[in-house]
Amino acid sequence: MKRMFSDDFAVYLPAVNETYANFLSKAIPNERPFSDAFTLNDLMFWKGNSKLFYHPHYLHSVGNYKIGSNPSNVITQRGISDGTLFGDSGGYQIGTGKLKGIDTLKANMDGDAACLAWKEAYEARFWILNFLETHTNYAMTIDMPLRATTRPDTPFCNCTPKQLTDLTIENLKFIDSHRLGYTKWLNVIQGSDVATMKNWWDEVKWFKGSGYSLSSIICRQHGIAGILELLLIMRDAKAFDEGNDWLHILGISTARWAIVFTALQHGLQATANSKLRISYDSASPYLDAGERDLMAFLPDLDANTKSWNIQTEKAPQSRKFLNDPTELSQFTSPSPIAKLIKLGHLNVNDDDGMDTRRQLDPLASVLIANHNVWVYLETFKQANELTFVSNSNRVPSIYKECLESIKYLFTVEDWASELIKEKPTLDRFK
Repeated sequence: MKRMFSDDFAVYLPAVNETYANFLSKAIPNERPFSDAFTLNDLMFWKGNSKLFYHPHYLHSVGNYKIGSNPSNVITQRGISDGTLFGDSGGYQIGTGKLKGIDTLKANMDGDAACLAWKEAYEARFWILNFLETHTNYAMTIDMPLRATTRPDTPFCNCTPKQLTDLTIENLKFIDSHRLGYTKWLNVIQGSDVATMKNWWDEVKWFKGSGYSLSSIICRQHGIAGILELLLIMRDAKAFDEGNDWLHILGISTARWAIVFTALQHGLQATANSKLRISYDSASPYLDAGERDLMAFLPDLDANTKSWNIQTEKAPQSRKFLNDPTELSQFTSPSPIAKLIKLGHLNVNDDDGMDTRRQLDPLASVLIANHNVWVYLETFKQANELTFVSNSNRVPSIYKECLESIKYLFTVEDWASELIKEKPTLDRFK
């Protein structure tokens, strides 16, 4: 069994979805073709006894479920030693009005009415808190994402940033009053740029948790210079002193950002807190498999920046593949599961001999998702090893230059002035 992580590198959290969690708690239908080389239990990569691969860090969102429900699957029934689970509080679903079980939040509400509806949603807040306290090792605080104000047809589209900040502060007070200490809370920092994220942090930093979680907007819109400036401001204000030992970046997963997050982790460990870890997440492996029938391919990383992207292709799907004994690895990267399953283990829908568009059933999507997770983990592992272990010439020169800038800026006292000088280099990071 291959270990897919290193304590020296920032850690990727696959965002396990409800479909994956539910299927692993079921039995395989008797007549469905399946490999005899492993069982569904082996798809739980966070357990130390999986025959496929081992990665004990993963994320799961309460946004998968209906408020008030009591879901039973491999996530909610996990053992105390089954890895480190990070819980997302469903901020995206709250902000977009997609959180199931709240009927008082409607699209295009008046801002004051939307705020009042959330304030009165006591049972929803309590259920979210209880779910996270019960099931997770780390949990994101309940934030009201500012991007909800920029999206039409959401309950909060007519709210002001101040209203959403105030609602978040009320959520934090609720958590602070009702938490039981069973999970470690990560204080979510929202904003569209360094200034708005700093303002948000100034409003919420009174809440004592075990670290922070940052919106990935700062990375997507302002690049390395943006997140580096924010982290250095927070570091100088003692945000990452011992006790605040974890920093999570929400919703981003590329090989180039994987090495940047490792560089940021090294910088914060050297200048603020030797115990600090950085993580990042995405649901891409599951969304690609379940919604698009896409398999991920392990990239051949080299000095060309374009090679640092994970590519996908449609899974082989045709009635002619029913009962086909060809190994799936002949069509994609040789992940542990791709070497153990056949085309006939994916293509199972016959419809009484009639040709149909879809031969993949939901369990096939779960198998592909496991393959995709491995590709992501292996890609980020290789990227970090090439960069920080072997210092390979397969790492693009601009990436090396950016990482040197990061390392330097963590060591200088007047980093703000030096960041201005280094910004043209950092802005070349694509």
